[in-house]
Amino acid sequence: MKTIIKTVLFLLIVTSFGCEKDNETITINESDKLIGHWINSVSNDAELKLTRANSLKNDAYGISFLTKSQCIERSSGWCGTPPLTFFDFQGTWTRNDAILIITIDNGINGLEDIKWEIKTLNDKYLIIERIRET
Repeated sequence: MKTIIKTVLFLLIVTSFGCEKDNETITINESDKLIGHWINSVSNDAELKLTRANSLKNDAYGISFLTKSQCIERSSGWCGTPPLTFFDFQGTWTRNDAILIITIDNGINGLEDIKWEIKTLNDKYLIIERIRET
């Protein structure tokens, strides 16, 4: 009897781990792979690497490229002094080949245009490099 109970408990534990949110399938727009949610930003010199996700995290930087050229940037703003509070900033985006222009209304400074060059865009990662205006 104890063996049956242990077996059932083991199967329940294994099954519950298999149902975690991280295992959800991420829907990818095959006509434009940029569309979606991008999180887990890792900065390396001028490049920014983001990972595709099902949604933005509540307490971390991320950006969502929505259809019809709308975007949402979840950011703590320009200050960055702990404790950080994250807000959603509405914006728009346009893309011309590998050049991505994001216009964000960050509230304090109004509209801000940010130009990025897309280095890598695939099912898992978006790697972009900021284009500095000279």
